[in-house]
Amino acid sequence: MITWLQNATGKHHRMIFGFLLVVIVVSFVFYGFAGRGALRGSGSYMYQGVDLNDPAVRSRFRDATFFAQMTGQRMDNNGLVQRVAELSLADSLGIPAPSDVEIRRIAREMTTAPDGKSADGLNKFLEFAAKQLNVSDLETRARFETYIKDTWRIQKAVSTLAGSGHATASQIKRILERERAKWTVDVATFASAGFKADVKVDEAKVKEAFTANIENYRLPAQVAVTAVTITPSVADTAPVSDDEIINMGYNQAEKFKFETGKVKEQALAKRAELEKLVRADRAITNLAGQISDELAEKFAIDTAKADSKELAAWIKAKNAKVTVIPSFEITNPPSVAKVPAEALRVAGDLTEKEWRTEVYRSEEGATFVLLNKRTADRLPTYDEAKTKAVENWKKSQFNRLLAEEVAKVGKAIQADVAAGKTFTDSAKAHKLALTSPAAFSIYSVPEGLNGVNENTGLLIEAAGVGKLTSAIRIANGDYVFIRPAKKDLTEDKTGAEESRLFVQRVSQRNAYFTGIGLVQDVVPAPVQAK
Repeated sequence: MITWLQNATGKHHRMIFGFLLVVIVVSFVFYGFAGRGALRGSGSYMYQGVDLNDPAVRSRFRDATFFAQMTGQRMDNNGLVQRVAELSLADSLGIPAPSDVEIRRIAREMTTAPDGKSADGLNKFLEFAAKQLNVSDLETRARFETYIKDTWRIQKAVSTLAGSGHATASQIKRILERERAKWTVDVATFASAGFKADVKVDEAKVKEAFTANIENYRLPAQVAVTAVTITPSVADTAPVSDDEIINMGYNQAEKFKFETGKVKEQALAKRAELEKLVRADRAITNLAGQISDELAEKFAIDTAKADSKELAAWIKAKNAKVTVIPSFEITNPPSVAKVPAEALRVAGDLTEKEWRTEVYRSEEGATFVLLNKRTADRLPTYDEAKTKAVENWKKSQFNRLLAEEVAKVGKAIQADVAAGKTFTDSAKAHKLALTSPAAFSIYSVPEGLNGVNENTGLLIEAAGVGKLTSAIRIANGDYVFIRPAKKDLTEDKTGAEESRLFVQRVSQRNAYFTGIGLVQDVVPAPVQAK
């Protein structure tokens, strides 16, 4: 289903040329802004008038990440602080929320079926999202709407600062030429697996490296919690509509092996079986709402406590299933049978002040999580982290020696070529594997040549025909030396409309990068409270 959704959005927002940075959700990079990992302890951490440790705020960010991934949108991975900064900018500029009509339009565009014809893409998306979040359809709609409002306001705020952008004729010509150019290259591969190095542990240096990088060893905060699940005690007897049967049919299409394009008819033919599922689903949804209301009324967060006798008695009276979950790292919640994964993820944000989660739909009923104990994050002693510290030091030493050997081989090849030896002969002499992939654009480098830390296409362009690139580490850990052998320019067959859209996208890209600088001037970086 997720793939289906990503394909759906890709149809409408695909770039004409892959290198252009054109996005629906305009999220900018805030250099120096901390992500979620910088929020330490359980106290308040105020930024732009927002408590970044507030569970509601963190939940809103998780929703943004979730919906961005679900709809195939771009969202820069700079964390909660960035999101708050972007919204703060929108607030300061007085950017209003989009209208209900605009929200519906955006929602439909994000969830349109691949053929662009299906009208129920949004409904199917929301039903699937509700299952993933383990919340009601109504709550899922509300959270998706909040995500759309926030990202729309961010986009408008940044575009207000950056303007529409502009592209010069020379820039367009240069970019088109780079896009059309096809490169033929020779590749020599240094296989890292064949490199052997005898790394002897020097504990004094390990300790030194550990001390210098101790933040990398910080032990995350931990929580011990109790999951409470209440099952429906009253059967759902209300009539079931055809629409409910059909929607459930889409949700259960894989289980019932319904054929694509025939789900509606086949679901109605299985009405009796699907009706049971609809009634069970409705019973859980209604129960979750009821339990949520009762908790809010009888055990308000700011007045009650997780260990109160009154709450314990209420849970017992509900014949609830109680699951005690031992302490776990908040960044790595466990998988517990019949306990919603989202509830355990949110449990990591629980504090003495915010001692329970919201109520989630679960496999058996309505589930919420109570905090038993929270342990703050801390820096470990050397003895606690010794095994990992030694492993990391050995790895760093191996990588250093490997990089030195690769650099040595690269210099030798350069010297060989300068002395009149061919690139092929030199590579063979150093026992490097040789390949010559089909011609490609620097913006569509063959998958096996994609650099881990370097842009392979730009390095090829910078080297030029007949020259040798520096060593490039690729995804599998090997290193490659690339010699561009030929550069061909293909005929420009771009049509008038395609050319217009191309210019538009270059202009938008220019506006995007203008916005990065402007936003950083307007919104200050956060300062850790003392």
